[in-house]
Amino acid sequence: MLKKGSKLYSIIHFKCPHCHEGEFFKSRNPYDFKHLSRSYEKCTKCNRRLYLEPGFYYGAMYVSYALSVTHIVTFILAKYILGIKMEFVNFIILVASFLILLTPLYYALSKITWANFFLHYKPTTENEKSEP
Repeated sequence: MLKKGSKLYSIIHFKCPHCHEGEFFKSRNPYDFKHLSRSYEKCTKCNRRLYLEPGFYYGAMYVSYALSVTHIVTFILAKYILGIKMEFVNFIILVASFLILLTPLYYALSKITWANFFLHYKPTTENEKSEP
């Protein structure tokens, strides 16, 4: 399931969706605010484009929204399943605090996930690696 060639491999390891060898982001740390989820224009290994068109990654907002909703629903389910008694305001503050802390990670995950929807794995040949 996490072998090279699967989309999940590319997403979890932040690797190029084309070759699964090159880095997708300029910094692997989503909390590096200097490079906050900046990705390369082209893969550093296979030299394939990572931006299909201008504004391509605006669609990642939908993935980010889905991740945030999943985050909130998980907290609500955990509260009821574990039987945690907490005032509503305190619960909202708790959920929002964790959501704010995880926002850079969700942003990076949404961007790499969006790229994997449209860019597919194709191993590189030696000829492609040597192209400028």
